[in-house]
Amino acid sequence: SRRGKYLVFTLQSPRRCPPLKLLGHLGMTGRMYLVRREEPLPRHAVAVLNLGRQKFIYEDTRYFGRFTLDTSALARLGPEPLGPQFTVDRFALTLSRSAQAIKVKLLDQSIVAGLGNIYASEALFRARISPCWPARKLDLSQVRRLWRAIRQVLAAAIACGSDFPARPVR
Repeated sequence: SRRGKYLVFTLQSPRRCPPLKLLGHLGMTGRMYLVRREEPLPRHAVAVLNLGRQKFIYEDTRYFGRFTLDTSALARLGPEPLGPQFTVDRFALTLSRSAQAIKVKLLDQSIVAGLGNIYASEALFRARISPCWPARKLDLSQVRRLWRAIRQVLAAAIACGSDFPARPVR
């Protein structure tokens, strides 16, 4: 499954033990994929799981990502931007409490889970809001435009296979 920018792997034990959760984050250059067991390991393999006929490989050239049993990072995440908990009212209340620049607040994963730099910039552009503007100075109409733009940008990215969309979604 996925939560924010994290991939959550739930491993079932054949012995009725509680499931084990692994948390993966790709960072900037990470990749996770399957290969045949006999394939040689890539140079930047960080973790390799033997799955019988295949190997699961987590590769990270710059070592910015993570692959861990520690799932505590999930508890600090805000609502999913396309989920029902991400409401205009909750978003407006959270932003009203911060003097930080709106772009900085959008990158805070406790405000909106999974929103990255490129998508935050595009949403601000579509909402016609300066990234430097203090978050608490946004009025409700600006917050609504930004909330809508975030959802549109992400929906468009998903529809394009997560490639940055060339034109807005209506």
